[in-house]
Amino acid sequence: MDILALLRSFYPDMDIRPVVPESRDDIKAAAISSGYFFSVRVFDDGKAEIEFDGKKISFTPVSSSPSDFTAYKKELCRMLYGIFMDDTGRNLPWGMMNGVRPTKPAFICVLAGRGKSEAVSYYKEEYLVSDEKINTSWDIAMTEVQVLSGCEHRELSMPGDDRGYLAGYSLYIGIPFCPGRCLYCSFTSYPLSAFKDGGEEYVEALLKEMKECRNIFPGRAPDSAYMGGGTPTALSAYQLDRIISAAEDMYFTGPHMEFTVEAGRADSITEEKLKVLKKHGISRISVNPQTFNQKTLDLIGRKATAEETVRAFHLARDLGFDNINMDIILGLPGEGEEEIRHTMDVISGLKPDSLTVHSLALKRASAMGEWIEKHGHEKIINTRAIQDIAKEGAELIGLKPYYLYRQKDMSGGFENVGYSLPGKECIYNVAMMEEVQSILAFGAGTITKKVERGGGLAVPKSVKSEVGPLGDLIRENTVLNTDIKRCENYKDVREYLNGLPELIKRKRELWNV
Repeated sequence: MDILALLRSFYPDMDIRPVVPESRDDIKAAAISSGYFFSVRVFDDGKAEIEFDGKKISFTPVSSSPSDFTAYKKELCRMLYGIFMDDTGRNLPWGMMNGVRPTKPAFICVLAGRGKSEAVSYYKEEYLVSDEKINTSWDIAMTEVQVLSGCEHRELSMPGDDRGYLAGYSLYIGIPFCPGRCLYCSFTSYPLSAFKDGGEEYVEALLKEMKECRNIFPGRAPDSAYMGGGTPTALSAYQLDRIISAAEDMYFTGPHMEFTVEAGRADSITEEKLKVLKKHGISRISVNPQTFNQKTLDLIGRKATAEETVRAFHLARDLGFDNINMDIILGLPGEGEEEIRHTMDVISGLKPDSLTVHSLALKRASAMGEWIEKHGHEKIINTRAIQDIAKEGAELIGLKPYYLYRQKDMSGGFENVGYSLPGKECIYNVAMMEEVQSILAFGAGTITKKVERGGGLAVPKSVKSEVGPLGDLIRENTVLNTDIKRCENYKDVREYLNGLPELIKRKRELWNV
């Protein structure tokens, strides 16, 4: 899959599909008849025979063998990277890195008390990452450690209950409804209009799941809470009030802690709903335009106009919300540098407290995949210049990067970056992305994670490791020393409703309660 990711990154305009020995006969036949763009065969002695665009290339490993699969694959990929780079004239910003969490090596390096030079060497030698992305990763890792260190002095259940972020947990509440589905969306999301009861049965089930799991962390408040989706504000003000009230009563959330609600789309935001959020002391909300170009909004199916999003933002400000995030997407159909500049000009005027800059992920599960097949990849433009426009616009209003992640098949091979004003960083985003604490998640399509720490470390950020190269620390998980177990809820709302007793049982068994 690493080779497939490389191919798709270097050749984004091509519809590259994998053919492996286990593929169906019809898939193999179609591939043979059309001619392979790329093929590789590995022999028992370690040699590989590669056919690329009509050329045959032999590969003999220098420092690895097929028995050491990880090292062998990395050496093979490094050789292929050079071939693809010469063929395309392109150099990928993240080199050979294709995981979700490319900042993890820098984060571990900071926790282990290692210097930046060691992180630089690791990124360059292992993955051929560009200097720009290495510097960004290091700066973000430094910020992440500062953000998480605040959890160690957060009131969890009573004064003096000081357990550190690895001993804490965060709460996630999933609302899988939206006013309508956007062209690019591949998330668990359903039009609320399809449910005759306005989502009431779902809310009842969600409250039951929360109630039945309240003894997993008895008497302890989370470090942060996050209500996402979907679009939570697709629900009524009354339903939002009930869910947040339940979180307060069962999980001791309140105005003393970070609680994010994705208000999201302006066509779901009303003064009544915002007043409910304000009443409960919700500390952070999102008002997400994705773009401020009306032509693009119409194309991707965002029903709220650009002007309505601006009005929703001002309404939230007028009601006293002082930590408002906005999301934008780079690489939307037909948007180039001029369109991104316009979006950033509007954002500069609004001055949100944080900004999440996404690169369009070309998900086959979204309607965008069909759109691209019809109109072509050339309509999807995401370049370094476009990235710089967004970055410079964020910095112009004082926002600094504080977390970063990637997805498969991202346009331009770039990433998603969260920017914020100092002190306005989202704890949940950092804890979730670096997987340093448990996430107790409720609702359809959510994933609960139990993060357990092994022995040997008191407080990870205080570790001063002087032995072993950084690569060994990362591979052996020596620094965080965590074990992660997952428990997934059904994505389909009806399956979630019908299978709720089993889902509750799974969560309780995960924590042995």
